[in-house]
Amino acid sequence: MDAPPLLPPDPVPAGGPSRPTDPPRPIAGPVRSGRFPGIAPWVAPAAVVGLGALTLLWHFEPRGQFFFPRCTFLQVTGLQCPGCGGLRATHALLHGDVASAWRLNALWVAALPLGAWSAAAVALERWTGRRILHPLGWRRAWIPVVVAILAFGLLRNL
Repeated sequence: MDAPPLLPPDPVPAGGPSRPTDPPRPIAGPVRSGRFPGIAPWVAPAAVVGLGALTLLWHFEPRGQFFFPRCTFLQVTGLQCPGCGGLRATHALLHGDVASAWRLNALWVAALPLGAWSAAAVALERWTGRRILHPLGWRRAWIPVVVAILAFGLLRNL
């Protein structure tokens, strides 16, 4: 039996090939695998440390404990910084006492829901790829945040 005849190559148009071969496209983003794709590897250890700190704060009242930090600004100047009372307010919130937490540091108590909302929205954005509106989701959100912190720090010392 004879071999089949060889076919001549395809003719090339006068202007060259009509469509050059495209180079392979790069992958759009990092390859994500695992149970929770898109979540940074430091999130789990940070969550464990945070839960441990909250457990310690729940068991021990911050006033009078040597292992809770003291405010250096308060010790040096005698004035309360915007964060003074935040640990005691968190302790009160962990025990369900919102009124005394508000008296200790109103800015911290007011900022916690906004911060939690923003953190959850950013995590969901990274996980799902869909944009989710949140209070700190715009480029210049730091301006009113800094103004609020400075105003609170000034007003609480009048």
